[in-house]
Amino acid sequence: MTVDWTKKPSHSHYYYALSTENVGHRHVVDGFTFNVNGSNDDEHVHHYTGLTKFEARHYHRYYGVTGPAIPTEDGGHYHEIEGRVYNNYIDPLTIKFGGVVYSQTKRDVHDHNYEGRTGTGIGYFPEGW
Repeated sequence: MTVDWTKKPSHSHYYYALSTENVGHRHVVDGFTFNVNGSNDDEHVHHYTGLTKFEARHYHRYYGVTGPAIPTEDGGHYHEIEGRVYNNYIDPLTIKFGGVVYSQTKRDVHDHNYEGRTGTGIGYFPEGW
């Protein structure tokens, strides 16, 4: 599929970053940005939010706004991301019936920084949609 970038289509991006090490571990920050209309030359940004992935029994929340669109040679674009995962713990044992109980604990309260980038845009409607 060829995307007509002059139409500034609605799209999303997959993003990935590995956090800094703190208290002997790191977290994975990954997911999909919220959709926006934009092209490779208009400096649009995307919002994103989520929970880190980690094997130890805690997670951190994060949210942010990508940097502006960075054009690629093939006419697409990507975005840089950076930020901090926050020190609120979410203990998997406190998740009840689909709801999440946020709690600040006194043990090992810490946070992590991260930086990474998105992939190229995804989720474009078919030509002529």
